[in-house]
Amino acid sequence: MKALLIADDDIVIEKIKASLTDEGYDVITYRWLIKAMDNVEEIAPEVIVISASSYPRHWKTLVQFVQSGIGGVIPKVVLYAEREFNDDDLRKSEALHITGIFNSLDAEGLSELSDILSNRKGKDFSLIFTNPKTGAFITGNISKYENNIISFSPDCPELLSPLVESAQIPQATFKNKKSIKYIQVKILSKTIDNKRLELQVI
Repeated sequence: MKALLIADDDIVIEKIKASLTDEGYDVITYRWLIKAMDNVEEIAPEVIVISASSYPRHWKTLVQFVQSGIGGVIPKVVLYAEREFNDDDLRKSEALHITGIFNSLDAEGLSELSDILSNRKGKDFSLIFTNPKTGAFITGNISKYENNIISFSPDCPELLSPLVESAQIPQATFKNKKSIKYIQVKILSKTIDNKRLELQVI
């Protein structure tokens, strides 16, 4: 498996590269974003990790470019953001279907990178999505996440009433204090009082 790492800071490169290597990736590193874009078709990485802190304006251009399928495969794109994104950048990352965001290079932050890449649950995750039937904004907590099955407890169960089993949620925000991941889910089951949903990541 190939991973493309784009950053312009020695410590960022060292720590993220070591984490990706531990995950089994062959890591190709670029400090210049434009040069990385020139070579992404030849590299054809499965994963791209880019430091949004190093390239605060240009990471969006890269994401749009690679999502065109120029390299024959559309890679997962993960952002490292030294500071948490503001609401505007979060909306942009969601619209661009970023695989996830992590915010630190300590052991917990790099564990979040690993979780993002492997669909494992981190600590204290929550889920946020819009009800596709009503447009209501639904928040809640995840009690369990194994084998792509999520047990979800909504903060306001009454907002789930129009949803039925097999309904799909085209985009949900899966987050904790140090990472954000965007996923698609399908409702497998729900309790009569809507206090718990079983969701499958698709």
